[in-house]
Amino acid sequence: MTRNIAYPSADFPGPPTITVGIPDDWETLTVPGVHLAAAQPHVDGQFRANIVVTVQRFGPDFTDQDARAGLEQRKSSLPGLEELGTGTVDVDGTSWTTSEYSYTQPGHTTVVQSARYTLVDRGGVAKDIVEIVGSCGAESAGDEAEIVRSIQDTVTVELA
Repeated sequence: MTRNIAYPSADFPGPPTITVGIPDDWETLTVPGVHLAAAQPHVDGQFRANIVVTVQRFGPDFTDQDARAGLEQRKSSLPGLEELGTGTVDVDGTSWTTSEYSYTQPGHTTVVQSARYTLVDRGGVAKDIVEIVGSCGAESAGDEAEIVRSIQDTVTVELA
């Protein structure tokens, strides 16, 4: 005897719909493993400010503490890591955990990143982490970090 299972379904919910507002001159990008990505127009010799959005699926017992530990583990492997701040921010009724930091790879410019994630319960059968990471070069972080944060402030997550 067999039975059919399907995706999407109640047992395997489809991905959330994610919407992000980007500046008119930014370009959309296709990046493996990334759900949405966009960047400033290319300028030779300059780091392109960018944002990437990912969704990861976990079991129903996955917690915010687990999500924080995963982010901390990823950051710990970054060379020359400097923590800039952590906290939470509310965007249209959704609470996002935030972490801002910089890192420097030998021979490359210092990168400033603003990571935000939220944990989305999928009807008790799974949890999704929706993460939006914005990056910019340290040399222009004053203006570009604000642009990245303003893009992050537009993110919406809707469940099907």
